[in-house]
Amino acid sequence: MSVLVIADDLWSRLRDHLLADREERAGFLLARSAGPRLIVRDLVLIPDDQLERGTDSVSVTPPALVDVMNRAVREDMIIVEAHSHPQSWETVRFSDLDDQGQREMVVYLADVMPGRTYGAIVVGQSAVAGRLWHGRRWTPLDHVLVTGPHIELWSGDGSPMTRNSRASVRHSDRYDRQVRAFGQQGQSKIARCRVAVVGEGGIGSIVTVQLAHLGVRDIALIDADRVEESNLNRLAGATPSDVGQLKVDLAEVQFRRVSPVASICSVPEEIRTESALEAAQSADVLFGCVDTDSGRLILNELAVTHAIPYIDCGSGIDAPDGRMSAAGGQVVVWVPGRPCLLCCGEIDRAIAAEELESEDLRAFRRGRGYISGSDTPEPSVISLNGTVASLAVTEFIALLTGFRPANHYTYYDMFNQRVGQRLVKRNPLCFTCSTEGTGDSANVKRYSRIAVPMDLPA
Repeated sequence: MSVLVIADDLWSRLRDHLLADREERAGFLLARSAGPRLIVRDLVLIPDDQLERGTDSVSVTPPALVDVMNRAVREDMIIVEAHSHPQSWETVRFSDLDDQGQREMVVYLADVMPGRTYGAIVVGQSAVAGRLWHGRRWTPLDHVLVTGPHIELWSGDGSPMTRNSRASVRHSDRYDRQVRAFGQQGQSKIARCRVAVVGEGGIGSIVTVQLAHLGVRDIALIDADRVEESNLNRLAGATPSDVGQLKVDLAEVQFRRVSPVASICSVPEEIRTESALEAAQSADVLFGCVDTDSGRLILNELAVTHAIPYIDCGSGIDAPDGRMSAAGGQVVVWVPGRPCLLCCGEIDRAIAAEELESEDLRAFRRGRGYISGSDTPEPSVISLNGTVASLAVTEFIALLTGFRPANHYTYYDMFNQRVGQRLVKRNPLCFTCSTEGTGDSANVKRYSRIAVPMDLPA
């Protein structure tokens, strides 16, 4: 699977340029590799005076092409060629001349940029087709993910589609009431969206069940924990007979009861492991439902560096001596360009560093009173978790269907039954935000090493 990720403003600029009139036009996307994703960092839109037009084709002049290649080499970028077929409406595909031109480009780039992936997309009025070349062999582009306050999913195979939706999905009557709420296109996007939920505890288990009912068909469930008796007051679907079972296995059973044909990838590991990180980075939308600062730190960095729309949710109860004095929660929706969780003050770096230490070192430091965090269980109530989970899933619906822009920071005050928005500004000195879209070069997998990475975000 390969995904081209591009910010909504860049996508609009690209389409406006390529589809300005009935003439074929061209441009280049400069991208970073991020696992299965190519993250577009910039555009080079080729003006008419740098195009050579034939009877049935258009090509870029050699000087313009050399300029693009030199920049790609200088900035360590991947080149994705883009051109338009403005006469193509419902479907689009590469022509024989396109195929020939790409094969010639691959040979040329093998000398100039050896070993580097090369991509190509062709854009029609309502469709996109793409492929990635690895040497002289190519693989199809699965889809284009356009990120912003609401996201677009475009099928990469040039198949019939309507704008803001990947290939159409036929829906049964079970989704009739949702289709009446946000349309056939909205339901199709939910069905086509790949989701990962990290943390299958009190909030995550409720989020997972709601996503199943909503119509998500492709999901990764990530959690290393097993069900304990103390979880039964808040774990969706859990019964006494489930004690000792992996939480992801329970979540998968619950999901399949609602959606038997769904594609489910269960990963019974902590998010810092390589397999869990790989499962998470394959998502179009990532839910973080973890209760540790280290988990949030890793997910925040993964989302920012890999340009993955990320919905983080959490709850808390202040109850000294068994009497509640405050309770509530928050949902933060990160998309490229927004302040990250560190900017929001939702991560304690000191506690995160301690949580990432090896067990031996933690035991040593705990014995000497150096641990600033606490291993004491926190209060938790299913009604509070359910409210926060529902707020998070509602923001997911906003992201996918576009019925409104997804809010950045939503808080819930349980005592006053109040939901509101918090305005957060991006910290210009935030190191994590400075790594936005850098992909594999950020080396998020360094967290899979046992013990604390020496290069935690400052």
